[in-house]
Amino acid sequence: MVHCSDGIGRTGTYCLIDMVLNRMAKGAKEIDIAATLEHIRDQRGGTVKTKAQFEFVLMAIAEEVHAILKALSQ
Repeated sequence: MVHCSDGIGRTGTYCLIDMVLNRMAKGAKEIDIAATLEHIRDQRGGTVKTKAQFEFVLMAIAEEVHAILKALSQ
């Protein structure tokens, strides 16, 4: 569990990462991170407040994809 003062900045960042990685684990062929964020924002406005937070999401997901590809190549 992650919680911050208003529950949308850092918490939303980790929720977005979790949602995207879960979709990947379930075998989704395409993942639209921006659309996923908009879906979350429909329910909780302002989720992922800053550019730095969104960049963190992209970096975390890229690292996971890299790890998956590396594991597949071995």
